[in-house]
Amino acid sequence: MFTSRLRRFAAATGLFTLFIWVNSMVPGTESGGLSLSVVAVVSSALGAFGLPSRWVTNLLVRKLAHMTEYAVLAVLASNTAQAYAAVGKHKHIYGLLVLYLIAVPCIDETIQLFTPGRCGTPVDVLIDCCGAVVGVLVFSFMHRHESRVHACSNFCSK
Repeated sequence: MFTSRLRRFAAATGLFTLFIWVNSMVPGTESGGLSLSVVAVVSSALGAFGLPSRWVTNLLVRKLAHMTEYAVLAVLASNTAQAYAAVGKHKHIYGLLVLYLIAVPCIDETIQLFTPGRCGTPVDVLIDCCGAVVGVLVFSFMHRHESRVHACSNFCSK
């Protein structure tokens, strides 16, 4: 009953969710060190092109990383929801998608409350949810573009 596409996207969504949660268990000193190394690389790259880099901060890198993680998660979860709907199981799937994309960051930030040197905040949940919105928008754009290309190719082949 379930297609291989649904299985692949469901597995990818689950594994990426675990990736996010495991990263939240990394102690603050290690996580901060990784962020600082990204700041150094980006600053150095900008400097090599003669561009200002003082705006690249540890806080900015961390928040953008969270938004990016959740954008990727949303694209994966949206594909899962679409594949689930395609097999006729669509009654509440998009409502469940929204709940999932809110629940995951809430759990993520709760995990950080119990991780040494980390703190979970409601503001971070909001940032994560903004990343998820970006991911859903990217998915929608990609899906619409794919549908138009498919429709055009069907029309042109007649």
